[in-house]
Amino acid sequence: MAYFVVACSAWLLFSASTALRPGRKGIFAAFAYPVGWAAGELPAQAIVVEAALLALLGWWGWPHSHSLSVVIWAFAILVTLVNVVLVLISFYSRRTVRRDMANSPRRPLEIPRPKDDLFGSWWRTALQIPLHPRHMQIIRDVAYGPEPRNRLDIWRLSTTPANAPVVFYIHGGAWTFGDKREQGRPMLHEFVERGWIAVVCNYRLAPRHPWPAQMLDVTRTLAWIKKNIANHGGDPDRIVVSGGSAGGQLASLLALSANDPTWRPSDLDDVTDWSVRGCMSFYGVLEMTGDETQWHGLGKGLLILLEGRVVQVQFAQNQDLYRAMSPLEKIDVESPPFLVLQGGNDTLVDVNVARGFVEKFRDTALAPIYYIELPFTQHAFDVTASPRTSATTRAAVAFATSVAQPRPSLTTLLVGGYQSPPTELLVQVATGEWVSALEAVADLGPFSVVTGDNPYSQHLDDEANHRRRLELWDILQHHGVAVRPTIAHDPSGEWPDEEGFALIGQRNEFVIALARAFEQFAFYDVSHDAVLVRSCADGEALV
Repeated sequence: MAYFVVACSAWLLFSASTALRPGRKGIFAAFAYPVGWAAGELPAQAIVVEAALLALLGWWGWPHSHSLSVVIWAFAILVTLVNVVLVLISFYSRRTVRRDMANSPRRPLEIPRPKDDLFGSWWRTALQIPLHPRHMQIIRDVAYGPEPRNRLDIWRLSTTPANAPVVFYIHGGAWTFGDKREQGRPMLHEFVERGWIAVVCNYRLAPRHPWPAQMLDVTRTLAWIKKNIANHGGDPDRIVVSGGSAGGQLASLLALSANDPTWRPSDLDDVTDWSVRGCMSFYGVLEMTGDETQWHGLGKGLLILLEGRVVQVQFAQNQDLYRAMSPLEKIDVESPPFLVLQGGNDTLVDVNVARGFVEKFRDTALAPIYYIELPFTQHAFDVTASPRTSATTRAAVAFATSVAQPRPSLTTLLVGGYQSPPTELLVQVATGEWVSALEAVADLGPFSVVTGDNPYSQHLDDEANHRRRLELWDILQHHGVAVRPTIAHDPSGEWPDEEGFALIGQRNEFVIALARAFEQFAFYDVSHDAVLVRSCADGEALV
């Protein structure tokens, strides 16, 4: 029995050490994820197991050998200490999450505290079992397409309000396994308790169904949500998509393909709006070519999986296809807001994949992106209801709530208020003088005017508008846009002055994307002949 306890304790110590510093070469690489994940997510349970082993040995009969006793106690102390460190890291993740969200370069967010959770609780966190709310209603296996795995579930409460926001979660599993009932549950339960509707789907799996079957199915699911979720109390205009691992790749690609029909089934021409309000990628596979500058030794394994089982064609002869599968390659100025969460010790998706995606997004897109990098954290960290998961769930709630707010309608009264005249649109020219837009166009040439003030014509205080102006200025400087300051003045005094910028020599696509990123209904298009108010929805003139 003593040797059995020693062997078990040695295994617990090896597991905890692997969680702290996973190996990446040889046999240690094979153990890194399965062993490191379990140890990293269940350290308190490991301490309990070690205590139970000592109690069992005491009941069985403590060994008489002094040297063996020393070994047993040494292992017990080391196992306890290393797992205490893992417990502390899990709790420290709460601070990491709060810091990363509060220090985001764009629109920092304050996340709720543990006491603010509506479903999460200390005893659920202690158990780490993703129990669902007892009063949650589940509509199971709704068909969204013709294939046997084209099934989705809808989660909601009997008290969920009408026109509720929707979180669409896509499971992971290397595109070859997984089920809609298995992943993301602690987070989704909190969303449901907060009045959201959650939709989870199955999709066809490789190798039986090679790519793009997976992407076609999740795209078809989004179409079903757009067309049918209102019948279940959801708002089709307030959808946030999310997923983990391979699901993170599918969710991200879906969010970035609103204007790209590459992965759409051909029979869905009746869906005209493919946009989502935002995307949450949990340890997502955001780069699909195995570029080792980002994968740091793991890219070869990714390509073996993709070439052999998922895509089933060679990368060398089909590089354009692999790039088209990569969310990294789809980032553009119109990309929606993102939340990216990644473990620093992930041995399936290297942390640099997330870092590369975030860096390119900040360089290219106009919407904000939030990035949380969790220290000493493995892949699939959110499967259990741990302190770390509760923290990332609160971040997800804060992000999704910020991007899925109801949008007011553009009324005839507002359209009239935009027009110039009666609104005076003034531009500061190089001399420092403020002149009318039509006077300024003689010197500047045609330009567009965008403001960050008062999103969707909801009046903010001066401090909030000032922060948004600084953010808009930073973006314009980053993209090298030539600008002049502007003021839109309402002579009647019914609306406060709105400061903005005249964008010189910019295409309408960029201007529309910028105005949308700052939640505006419209922007000014100034030519030598007229000052037009154009809609951010389609670029058409508003009259």
